[in-house]
Amino acid sequence: MAYLDANATTVCSPGVAAAVRSVLASGPVNPSSIHGYGARAREALEQARDDVCALIRGAFPEAVIFNSGGTEGNNAVLRGLTAATILTSNVEHPSVSAPASANGKHITVPVDTFGLLDQEALRNLLPLDGLLVTSIQWANSETGVVQPIHEIIETIRRVRPDAFIHVDAAQAIGRIPIEMSGIDALTCSGHKLHGPPGTGILVFGDPDEDRLSPLILGGGQERRHRSGTQNVAGAAGLGTAFKERAQGFEDAISVMKQMRDTFETAVCEKFQDASAHGARSPRVPNTSNIHFPGVEGIALVGRLDQEGVYCSVGAACSSGRPEPSQVLLAMGCSETEAFQSVRFSFSIMNTIDEALRAAEIVARVARELQ
Repeated sequence: MAYLDANATTVCSPGVAAAVRSVLASGPVNPSSIHGYGARAREALEQARDDVCALIRGAFPEAVIFNSGGTEGNNAVLRGLTAATILTSNVEHPSVSAPASANGKHITVPVDTFGLLDQEALRNLLPLDGLLVTSIQWANSETGVVQPIHEIIETIRRVRPDAFIHVDAAQAIGRIPIEMSGIDALTCSGHKLHGPPGTGILVFGDPDEDRLSPLILGGGQERRHRSGTQNVAGAAGLGTAFKERAQGFEDAISVMKQMRDTFETAVCEKFQDASAHGARSPRVPNTSNIHFPGVEGIALVGRLDQEGVYCSVGAACSSGRPEPSQVLLAMGCSETEAFQSVRFSFSIMNTIDEALRAAEIVARVARELQ
């Protein structure tokens, strides 16, 4: 078996599972309680904030807001500034593009054929007045293409120094270095990095950030940004996942890149005319989106499932319906090419032997379907 769908979700690491069990077995855990159990819950929560900051350079523990995941965090930002114009790329995850479109004042900036944001178009499309929120992904979930985020921020700040800049880092966290410089809000999920499902963070550049109206009202937890009793066990697990990756960051990046490159090279050698989308652009080290001419991607994924190789045709949050990838269309692919493409994404729990065996199976099954 080879699970090659880490961009959809990952398995909790043993350390993460142990951290979650430890909190659940420790007794009542409500950080708002004033007795000893509450104090221990608060201590666990604050330790988790510290652990998160080990992986995000320039982040303050008091600026880390725990939530249920990237979708909630993205909505909290994009629905938090009423009457604002929202500017995004045209390859954002649905949890960004949907609330941005629902806002009514939504500007989209195109990417080029390499999947990189067209910065000349960005300069021309930036509105010169009014409230402005920009939301650009750090890495694409389907192709792995990495945007030059800090260059983009400089471009935005030169024209609109007052813009509220949000970055969706769900696919970047733990795969490339993350630095908060110039970012007003950063969001990501725990389950992309061997953390617990249903966990995530919203990290503000300024711990005293007060421009966003909260998405959830109630008791004022999480510095009044996200009311509701905190998921201490989930936060502890997420913090552990971040700490583990921070401690072994360089090794993890190297291992994932070796597996991805070995797999991608082998598949493209064994299947004539196969090619990887975005291969000429900077990419996160674990992701390969391969075009198989003459092969229906959905059929290939189905056959590979039977062979014990698990992959996908796009973002898991939207791949349940048979539509061509909007990301690949934005990069200039035809509908046919988009339908003939499959995403493979590795984690540190894969091995090089798995990558080689999977490449053999993928190429063989693709040839059978061609």
